[in-house]
Amino acid sequence: MFFKSIFMKIAAFVITAVMLIAAGNMNTQEYDVESPENCRFNFTVLSDCHIEGNNFPRYQVFVNSLRNVKKNKSGNDAVIFLGDSTMNGQNIENLLFHGAVSWILKGEKVLTVVGNHDTGNGQGDYETLQNRWFDYTQAFFGRELEHPYYYEVIDGCYFIVLGPETQSVNDFYMTDEQYEWLEDVLAEAAKGDKPVFVFSHHPHDYAVDADGNETTRLIDMLAEYAADHPLFSFVGHTHMPLYLFWSFHDDLGYPEIYLPRLTHLAGEDREIYKESGIGIEVEVYDNEILVRGRDFYRGEWRYDTADDAFCEMRYPLGS
Repeated sequence: MFFKSIFMKIAAFVITAVMLIAAGNMNTQEYDVESPENCRFNFTVLSDCHIEGNNFPRYQVFVNSLRNVKKNKSGNDAVIFLGDSTMNGQNIENLLFHGAVSWILKGEKVLTVVGNHDTGNGQGDYETLQNRWFDYTQAFFGRELEHPYYYEVIDGCYFIVLGPETQSVNDFYMTDEQYEWLEDVLAEAAKGDKPVFVFSHHPHDYAVDADGNETTRLIDMLAEYAADHPLFSFVGHTHMPLYLFWSFHDDLGYPEIYLPRLTHLAGEDREIYKESGIGIEVEVYDNEILVRGRDFYRGEWRYDTADDAFCEMRYPLGS
């Protein structure tokens, strides 16, 4: 694996060096958290980058969005990608994605989620493509994975990554082992009673059992935990734009925040869509969590014209 990792990094370095020059630089302004003196930590979440080797406009949106992420004056305690980072799980797509992320976000803690496109989007050899994703994760982020799920603790808060364990487009299948693992992690997190953040590519109501039938097992487990402890989930997959009326759900017993597609192109000419380049920034304070929509491609806070307000939500913490 050592020599394989070296080869991956060299190939990614060469490709990324050329591609970053070609992509240009939007030269967006610096930004910051709302209250730097009171913010305990903050992190950025992006989803559905869909990098593919023959789609340069999508790559331009991607890398220029990353450049703006890096301009946060307070830095980022983590940057999370919610899956479908590649279009087909091909090596060239992985090199383009991981090369740009490791180059532009150098020094940042990066967590990646496996999406259905990263493992073939319902086609191809799921195990081979998943293991390929694991290899790139280890080579570029130093994280050895045996499963598409894992967690990290940041400032005492558990960041839990869930992943599908079957070859499918829309079915979110988790094995009993993953459920048992999640139950154990939540039990550990409950001892500290700090906010828990859960990341998955699919929305939780996409969960199915071993027979392919819809199941509320995941929702029930998280809702039970959230009844006594603060828990927030972030999901992708739907490609719906970020709006106040759509993106912030609280009907499961805990907040489930839907991320839009980061690289959204329109028409046969692959014109960069006005909704492209959008993700969220999360700020954790002692008494609240602030989730703020941001247009990272253009370097501005996301404004919801339908509600005539910035696309953000505040969640109180504590009694």
